[in-house]
Amino acid sequence: MSKLGEAEKRLQRAVTALEQAAVVRSGGGIAASQEAANVEIEAAQERMAELQAVNASVAEKLDGAILRVKKILGD
Repeated sequence: MSKLGEAEKRLQRAVTALEQAAVVRSGGGIAASQEAANVEIEAAQERMAELQAVNASVAEKLDGAILRVKKILGD
């Protein structure tokens, strides 16, 4: 599995854990707590999107660097 795929899986697990924690903290049905949980989830999803973009950029640069090294080594 690629590093990008691994990072996406870790990120998704983290978001799922945040969602579950938000549900537990909200008491399962209090409107104000649910709204706070929704805000936290939305913030986590925004951060996840930012990290995915950074991860894609880093992966692209790393792939380029690997290709240059292979070219230098003659592989």
